[in-house]
Amino acid sequence: MCYHKSLNVKGSELEERYEANLPEASAFQPVYHANAYQFPDWPILTHQQPDQFQYMRWGLVPHWTKTSDNAAEIRTRTLNARSESVYEKPSFRSAAQTGKRCLIPVTGFYEWHTMGSKKFPFYINSTAQKIVSIAGLWDEWADPETGELIHTYTLLTTDANPLLAAIHNSKKRMPCLLSEKDEQIWLHDELNERDALALLNKQYPVSKLHSYSISKRITSRSEPSDVPEVLTPSTYPELTKHPELFAA
Repeated sequence: MCYHKSLNVKGSELEERYEANLPEASAFQPVYHANAYQFPDWPILTHQQPDQFQYMRWGLVPHWTKTSDNAAEIRTRTLNARSESVYEKPSFRSAAQTGKRCLIPVTGFYEWHTMGSKKFPFYINSTAQKIVSIAGLWDEWADPETGELIHTYTLLTTDANPLLAAIHNSKKRMPCLLSEKDEQIWLHDELNERDALALLNKQYPVSKLHSYSISKRITSRSEPSDVPEVLTPSTYPELTKHPELFAA
């Protein structure tokens, strides 16, 4: 699955890339490492408002959620959604059926390779685009205690391509990365279930990805991880005989 990502750009770059406005673009700060379990806000583009970024919280809370306690519990299970079943699972079905599709801009994401009892962190980014889009779904929920309308999203995943299957060998899943053509379709077109699932299940080509191992600082409890240093390459003797993990 995908619970760690980056958006290492300026606000103006984000606006130019998507031809969309960002609230207080000058105040946007680069994100080197975002951990899903901290439920961070993220600039999201929706099918309903494709020219305006909206900050949404990671971890989709369905509109039918009854209490804030329910919302807190549900969002831990809706950080990711398997694209193959979003039209079936109760937490995502309404968003999928009503076209609450969104783009999640990233400059890369993190996954772990498992070797016995050891885990090695990797950073993966697109060589085709500095900022690449991940397909997502969003929803809005009215907190019955405060009346606040809260917007949240989930990140969609699919079967891993050969590179991600080698890196993320415990799950063999990857985010639904979209080509520029497909991101326009996901954002703008009226898609039926069959066409949406066909688009989501396209594998992003290995030839357009770059991967390398990084320091285990990303999981350190004593050092901050949302810093440029988290992206610094780091080598491990155990990985030297596994070229399939590295893509230029």
